[in-house]
Amino acid sequence: MGLPAFVPAAFTAALLWACTALPVPQPKAAEPVGGQFPVRLDYGTSCGIAGLRESTLRRVNAARAAARSCGRRQMQPAPPLEWDDALFSAAARHSQDMARRDYFNHASPDGKRVGARLLAEGYRWRSVGENIAGGDRSVETVVRGWMDSAGHCANIMNAEFTEIGLACVERKGSTWGTYWTMVLGRPR
Repeated sequence: MGLPAFVPAAFTAALLWACTALPVPQPKAAEPVGGQFPVRLDYGTSCGIAGLRESTLRRVNAARAAARSCGRRQMQPAPPLEWDDALFSAAARHSQDMARRDYFNHASPDGKRVGARLLAEGYRWRSVGENIAGGDRSVETVVRGWMDSAGHCANIMNAEFTEIGLACVERKGSTWGTYWTMVLGRPR
């Protein structure tokens, strides 16, 4: 469903939730299930978007290549990010959960946050951040909205992060229609 066509893009960007960047903790690895970590999801072309992975890397790495202002914070260029399947799987699971249970938050209704979701994927992280969005129909519009938001922009430009995963899950009849999750991380 998404937002009505008459809602201006600036209003849509203002509706995006602030990103979450966590400090550097010393997490324990997730407990294996049946001797192995849980099977990772593979949504392929999330929300029916062909080339989601390539488009994400192209747009985000182009943004990171130049210095920019994220609100009042001046950010220096950052090295390009690499795609990581565990980050993608954590992002896909969170987007799927938000769509299925029709909520929009960094924390799931049972209180799980991005760090715990990554550990459940077997990703031992040193630093992690998350951006979420709802209602966007393309990688271009979701990344543009995040770059226009100070907190989301700072997360994308954070040179501490080396890897990325992004997913979009669509659910007709839900509040937002599309649920986007971007997870940025640096492994230990």
